[in-house]
Amino acid sequence: MLESAASGWFDVTYYFLDLEVSPQSTSLKGRVRIVGTCRQDSAQLLTLDLTNTMRIDSVIVNSRACAFIQNSFSFILTLDRWYHLGEAIAVDVWYGGHPVATGFGSFEFSSHSGVPWVYSLSEPFGARDWWPCKNDQYDKADSADIVITCDSIYKVGSQGSLVSVVNRGDGRSTYHWKEQYPIASYLISVDVTNFVEFSNWFHYTATDSMEVLNYVLPEHYADAVQSLPRAVDMLAIYSNLFGLYPFIKEKYGHAEFEGGGMEHQTMTSIGTFDENVIAHELAHQWFGDMITCRTWSDLWLNEGFAQYSTGLYREKKYGAASYRDYINLQMSIGVNAGGAIGAPDTSSSMTLFFSPLIYAKGASVLHMLRHVLGDSIFFRSLYAYANDPSLRYSTAATKDFERACETTSGKDLNYFFKEWIYGTGIPDYTYSWQWNSAGDSSAILITLEQSIVRSNPDFFTMPVDVRIIGGGKDTTVSLFNNARVQTFSVRFPAKPTSLLFDPDGWIMNLSFPSSLFPPTEYFLEQNYPNPFNGTTTIRYRIPNTTQVLLKIYDVLGREVVTLVNARQSPGIYDCRWSASSSTSGIYFYSLLAGGIYLQKKLVVLR
Repeated sequence: MLESAASGWFDVTYYFLDLEVSPQSTSLKGRVRIVGTCRQDSAQLLTLDLTNTMRIDSVIVNSRACAFIQNSFSFILTLDRWYHLGEAIAVDVWYGGHPVATGFGSFEFSSHSGVPWVYSLSEPFGARDWWPCKNDQYDKADSADIVITCDSIYKVGSQGSLVSVVNRGDGRSTYHWKEQYPIASYLISVDVTNFVEFSNWFHYTATDSMEVLNYVLPEHYADAVQSLPRAVDMLAIYSNLFGLYPFIKEKYGHAEFEGGGMEHQTMTSIGTFDENVIAHELAHQWFGDMITCRTWSDLWLNEGFAQYSTGLYREKKYGAASYRDYINLQMSIGVNAGGAIGAPDTSSSMTLFFSPLIYAKGASVLHMLRHVLGDSIFFRSLYAYANDPSLRYSTAATKDFERACETTSGKDLNYFFKEWIYGTGIPDYTYSWQWNSAGDSSAILITLEQSIVRSNPDFFTMPVDVRIIGGGKDTTVSLFNNARVQTFSVRFPAKPTSLLFDPDGWIMNLSFPSSLFPPTEYFLEQNYPNPFNGTTTIRYRIPNTTQVLLKIYDVLGREVVTLVNARQSPGIYDCRWSASSSTSGIYFYSLLAGGIYLQKKLVVLR
């Protein structure tokens, strides 16, 4: 994935986009002003980002014509002189062309019910596909103006407050949106068609309110007015949890587009009226827009937080059972994600935004951290992170969130972040117990053992809840497990009848009572990671000594490789496959053992 080529010494302070959109010719043209300051002692060559399907006509720097060279994804300016530390530079770029969408769309010319429809989605590096900028989320502009001219029958949705709509008298109108809060380039958007408009209001004090503005397609209006007003309750819930909505002086809203959802600052692009999606995108206004991931390796601070916040909304709105159902789904998805949350594959947009890892496992990690810290400290930590003056309207790395949690709790959490953010596996527990009757000193001995096959690190340090039932007693104890094999003695007055491991589902794990070993059935697990572009692991279980055949096939049914062809004893086995010589695509892997045939699908990405 090509990252920004823009000069690091240039600190962007302001963007002014003045563009004409022509759906009929699928073209875009106009002027963009980029204002910034020099952050080094001297500089004369300035590089900014723009894909060369958008051709530059001319460039003016501080009122003087400037020479430029346009490359594939950037352009280089030779400034009129050497600029020095603290000096302001204003760059005006006149350009035009036909945007070519990359990533998740960048800039699209589409239609609905025969009506033209134009919209953008620039995350992660698509802003340069349609306007010159510094395409680096680390360098936010302090403010921006977005001015769009189009046919008068259309409305234009974008960031901040609507300053004016001017009818030009030639069948066209000009919309002027003004964003007064700091903003990353990928969070600037346009959405243009014959929208129907309606508003709701978030009353955040007895006397103050903020507009929630909705631009939706005429054919979807009836559904929209039933679903989108839910954002008002969401705003209240999130404001109580994280601090007041961060763009309260402007607005929040939705502009319909083709897709799932994208958290464009103050006006989410929305392609579904699903309640969870609405909640997810709104949460991004705190985590993603106000506080933006500093690098794309920190993406989980955007997506994992928004995914988890959706669960918090459901908990506050519908109760604990709704939260549990939602989180259990996230953990069931994240358990086979593979990879490290803090070191995602950034080679493409699809691998970077791999949902089981960044979204589902990211949300699950926050759920587990909640149990590690306890509710009171956890929510105080979230609030402290969201209200840290050094992070608000800026960027954050994982270490910043870890620091907020450690400062609030007074605990060293390095072990937790190391194993769950930078580790690549999940704990694989086996547990057993026995009761020692000794009168008043009677106790249950509980042994926990973690497999070293599945995980990196070799074992996980975590508080593990165990529920003990027996003799009319029902007690849950928390055992701090910090060794691969560990035995705990828990005072218990009567002989237990049952023991439940992690009864409330606080740990994303695989757990088995030792009484289930050897396995009681044949089972083929989903490979992890999946998709993958290097090596993946396939786990299977066999309950009897038998001949085992494990093979990989392509989509045409042709055998690619035999991984296992051997007689094996009962147990759980892991087999690794390197797809280095295989092309991208869908493959199947099958297990034949004990007369049982099992098959699953895997995906290779290059």
